[in-house]
Amino acid sequence: MVYLKDVEDRLISTSSERDLSLYRFLNGGKHSIPVAPNDIESEVCFNAFVDGNGEVPLAKLRKVKPFRGLHYTTNFVLLIAAAKIDADGEEENIKAYLSTHSYKEQVIINCALGTKYRISTKMDNPIEILAYCIEENKNINEVDIQKCLTSIGDLYDLFILEKAISRSILRANEEKNVYSYKSLVKIQKKALKRVEFVSFTTLFIIFSYIVYLVVPTIVGIMVRNWDTLEPIAYIIDKTVIAIILITGVVLATKVKSIKNLIKGFFLNIIYRLFGIDYPEYQKLLKKIENSKN
Repeated sequence: MVYLKDVEDRLISTSSERDLSLYRFLNGGKHSIPVAPNDIESEVCFNAFVDGNGEVPLAKLRKVKPFRGLHYTTNFVLLIAAAKIDADGEEENIKAYLSTHSYKEQVIINCALGTKYRISTKMDNPIEILAYCIEENKNINEVDIQKCLTSIGDLYDLFILEKAISRSILRANEEKNVYSYKSLVKIQKKALKRVEFVSFTTLFIIFSYIVYLVVPTIVGIMVRNWDTLEPIAYIIDKTVIAIILITGVVLATKVKSIKNLIKGFFLNIIYRLFGIDYPEYQKLLKKIENSKN
C-alpha cells in the first residue's frame, strides 16, 4: 500500500486537472478545476464532477464541431463528464466509444456513471485483463495483481488496480466467513442430532410405558367379557390384517417419502419445543451447504 501511495503521488503530479478531477470523483472525492473564460471543456468537467449541474455548458460543447478528428465524443474524460450531466443524451456516444476501447475504459465509465455497459472485449495488457476480471466478476488472484504493479501508466490504471485489490480482499473475507459458518453449522448439526436422539428415545420410553399400563387393562376386560366381545374381536382381527396388508404395500412403494414425512412431523414438534422453526432451519442448512466452498 505504501508503494501504491507513492505511485499515486507521482501520477497526480503529472496528471491534468481534468484527469485528476475524474479520478477524485471515482474515489468519492472532489477536485475543483480552475475554469478560464470561454474554456467550455473545463467548465463541463467542473459541473459534472464538482458542481453537479451543467446543462448550459454541455449544450455549448455539443455545438463545437470536430477539429482534426478531435471531438468531445472521442475524449475519455469529456465524454464521461457529458454523460454525467445527460446520460440518455450520451448513451449512443458511450456505446460507440466502448466498441473501440478496452475493459479498462468500460470499468471507469460504469463506475463513474453507475451503469452496466457490457460492450468492450479488448484486453491486451495486465491492467485490461484485471479490468475484465472486475467486470465479469471473475476470481482475482495474487499473480494477476502482481503483474499490474509495473504496468501502472496513469491514474485510471491505479484505480483499476486498487479496485481489484479491494475486491480480492473482500472475496477472501467472504470465503473465510462461509468456512466459519459451515464449521458452526456442523457443530450445531451434531448437537441437534443428539437432541433428536434423546427426544426420540424419550418418546419411545413414554409410549412403551403407556402401552405397559394400558394393554393389561384392555386384555383383562376382554377376558372377562370374551363371550360378548368375540364377534367384535373377529371383525377387528380381519380389519387389522387388511390394514397391515394395505400399509405394507404402501410402505413398499413409498417407504422413503413416508419415513421422511413421519420423521419431519416429529422433528417439527421437537424443534418447536426448543423455539426452532424446523423447515426454516432445513432451508438454511441447504443454503449454506450449497454455497461456495
